[in-house]
Amino acid sequence: MTSDHDMLWRCCVYLGRVLLPLLDQEPWRHDRRQERLQSWGIDTAVGQRLIEVFAALAAHAVAVDASLSAAEFGTLPLSAAADAATGKRDFELLAGLPDAFADGHDEIAVKVFRLNAYKGGRTSLQSIG
Repeated sequence: MTSDHDMLWRCCVYLGRVLLPLLDQEPWRHDRRQERLQSWGIDTAVGQRLIEVFAALAAHAVAVDASLSAAEFGTLPLSAAADAATGKRDFELLAGLPDAFADGHDEIAVKVFRLNAYKGGRTSLQSIG
């Protein structure tokens, strides 16, 4: 049986995965994102995956801070997750994550993010994929 905490993380991951397609309803956003990622030397698919995980981490941090259950996740204002993405320090986004992840790609991405949060810099971002 899946714990509520694991379900909360899954809700956050889902939110992270649906944000880019919503933004991409305006095609110029996708093109600009690709250009920026390429200018930073980050593969587009890797960069988009990083954005998805970052959004999930931000939403999760806010949900945990607010003591929301998975069932209450729908009440989380998207603006609160956006504020967390820009206002919280990288290591604060890692607080309260599940010990195990159902999706191995999520686990790897979070571990790489964690490594970079404590190391600093962007050197390992290319390994998220």
